[in-house]
Amino acid sequence: MTASLLPLLAGLPLLAAGATAPARTGARWAYTVLLVTLTANVAAGVALVVATSDGTVLSEQVGGWPGGISIPFVADTLAALMLTVTALLALLCTVFALMTAVGGARLFIPLVLALVGGVNGALLTADLFNLFVFIEVMLLPSFGLLVLARTGRGTLGQVTGTRLYVAFNLFVSTLFLAGVALVYGTAGTVNLGELAGAARESTTVAVAAGLCLAALAMKAAVVPVHGWLARAYPATTPAVTALFSGLHTKVAVYAIYRIYAVVFDGDTRWLWLGVVVFSATMLVGVLGAVGETTMRSILAFHMVSQIGYILLGVALFTPLGLAAGIFYLLHHMIVKAALFLSAGAVEERHGTGALDRIRGVARRDPLLVAVFGLAALSLAGIPPFSGSSPS
Repeated sequence: MTASLLPLLAGLPLLAAGATAPARTGARWAYTVLLVTLTANVAAGVALVVATSDGTVLSEQVGGWPGGISIPFVADTLAALMLTVTALLALLCTVFALMTAVGGARLFIPLVLALVGGVNGALLTADLFNLFVFIEVMLLPSFGLLVLARTGRGTLGQVTGTRLYVAFNLFVSTLFLAGVALVYGTAGTVNLGELAGAARESTTVAVAAGLCLAALAMKAAVVPVHGWLARAYPATTPAVTALFSGLHTKVAVYAIYRIYAVVFDGDTRWLWLGVVVFSATMLVGVLGAVGETTMRSILAFHMVSQIGYILLGVALFTPLGLAAGIFYLLHHMIVKAALFLSAGAVEERHGTGALDRIRGVARRDPLLVAVFGLAALSLAGIPPFSGSSPS
């Protein structure tokens, strides 16, 4: 893996999305392109981890243009780990989707590939404006996946959840773009390398970058702007819910870690805000789950709570706090997706995820229940499993 290959990690999935868009429903070659691309994406992530494990940082300025003009791609160990885990989750969730009705929808393949391209770009970019661009690249196919998940005109919950997801994310994108513009106006650049420590030295840059962080926190479903996730995620299909849980909010969490560490340089003046907000997220999320009656709605509220746990590592900003937060971020992506997929398997086999209508599942599907139980134990941090959560 060399630095010159980094742009391909975003470009190839997007090219594959364009190539498969005209494919007819059920075209085998399109499914082959999908699975080969997603598998190659996992392999590229592993290669990146190997290449950066000794502390090497790969950097590429697209087209050879100077900094500030070119699109910069940078990969360190954290970015490589995130890309590997998101690539693995995208592959597994897609395989699950192909076994259900949504996987047979005509535009499912290009939408997933475009989503993966956007995620890869967001994880590897070293420029705030390009981060906004790649987040938008993620969002557009996500809107399409939400529409594909609806059957006919959709239930009231599906319609409400889809509208809420679209409207909220469009608002957050606008807010984030405004923050990027303010950063450029106050600091004269949006390149993360050039912004290193800028918020510590200038209060105006700190306020501008703080607006970017606020937008990302909203996208990550931090209290008090968490309700959209609890309404939108259960409104789509199980496969799409699992896909979104492992990609969308986690890209926002990753960006918060990256921006605060680089731009704010761990400035302790603002950490108390994170302690208050993220602690409230931990509490409100788990309490919200108490009143829910379906598997995926409970998991969605718990997800809000666990995002608070992950982001508390930023608020502590000590070596141990950051290490714990990043470890739990990677752990949570895998385990939460496993729980959503297990819940989805229950819905596919029994037609519902309502708790009062799935009694006796343990007798009928002991293996499925065992998989769900192992993932739940891991999320709860029961030895010998990893993890820690309020649940």
